[in-house]
Amino acid sequence: MSKSQIIGLGAVRQIFGLLGEIRELRADPAAWRLHLLSGLTALLGAQVGLTGEMELPYTLDRMRPTNPVDFGWRGDQERIAWREYFSRLDISDDPTWQVIYPRVGRPLTQFRDQFMTPAHWYRCEHVQRYRRASGVDSFIISQRPLPWLRRDHVIYMLRGWGEPPLSLRHQRIMELFHNELVIMLQRDLDNGCSDSLPAALSPRLRQTLHLLLAGHAEKRIAARLMLSRHTVHQYIKSLYQHLHVCSKAELLAKLLAKAPAARMTFDIPGLPRVPPAVRPPTATRGFEQTLRASGP
Repeated sequence: MSKSQIIGLGAVRQIFGLLGEIRELRADPAAWRLHLLSGLTALLGAQVGLTGEMELPYTLDRMRPTNPVDFGWRGDQERIAWREYFSRLDISDDPTWQVIYPRVGRPLTQFRDQFMTPAHWYRCEHVQRYRRASGVDSFIISQRPLPWLRRDHVIYMLRGWGEPPLSLRHQRIMELFHNELVIMLQRDLDNGCSDSLPAALSPRLRQTLHLLLAGHAEKRIAARLMLSRHTVHQYIKSLYQHLHVCSKAELLAKLLAKAPAARMTFDIPGLPRVPPAVRPPTATRGFEQTLRASGP
């Protein structure tokens, strides 16, 4: 492996420093998502970042993201050109979707040159018509399933038109960041649910509830807890009574309720220009000492 493909200690510090900053902003969904994009564009040398969640299952004719945020457009015209491209996604127009779409609901992190050769890329009509007009070119797209929400979390990083392409090293940075982000979101969910549950819930009811929130069906929960499906069904009915709900949908809505969703900036014309990215600070001294103790 060449040195250019290795994630250096400085990049690892920045990744975990950024995750720590996101954690501190978790009470404000719009703020932490925007900070995510600001930090990642600086870390990857990208110009534009987009993030959001896709309800599962989704199809190409209905792809409306939840909590979408974008960052880094040089002007409104570039944002409008991208919005036009996004509003008419078509596999025949954009061959990258031939790879992405079959992976819906599964982890994926790939950069442009893993989809096709640069020569093929620049021959694509949609690249010349939309990407060039948007001022963006090489990209990394990353998705991770959030089973407790039945969504894919998506991060899309794009470099400016004509800039050097993103590479294997950037892919590894994105993989590490996205994996750790999802672990953090899951941990926050577990802690948040524990804080909001009635004290009367037994350990078995809590286990059942956490498996429900992770997206498991009754049969799977029974297998995980080594119980009969009838027993699990009775536990779920007991949970409904404790939480004063009548269905799984109400239960999820009650426990997963968050602050208001972020605005879909790239889908709202006339918005003010997004501010320039700010490079995130490195991690705390304690984290640096941990890394140093673990060796090179």
